[in-house]
Amino acid sequence: MKKTRLRPISKKREQEFAAEIEIRRQLCERAGGLFVTDGRFCRCIGGKCEECGQPPDWRGLHPHEEPFRSHGGKVSLKESKMLCGRCHSAKHGIKEVALD
Repeated sequence: MKKTRLRPISKKREQEFAAEIEIRRQLCERAGGLFVTDGRFCRCIGGKCEECGQPPDWRGLHPHEEPFRSHGGKVSLKESKMLCGRCHSAKHGIKEVALD
């Protein structure tokens, strides 16, 4: 299999990425979770959903922006919430199947 090389990231994009990671850390702490990163991936462990107040299921907490990022929203402390998988799916109009 052919390996493709990744293009180097510009200094500006690197700074934007670092700022976004810091905001995600603050969002996680605001939800009462523990922010874990290994340099490439970051995750919020524990805490409570800012929408329903319940602990997250196996999917953990996810940052959710209003308006959506695809509509010009940005990751910020003002426009973002940490949501559990159930609430995050509901915000995006995804119906979940009950496994009873």
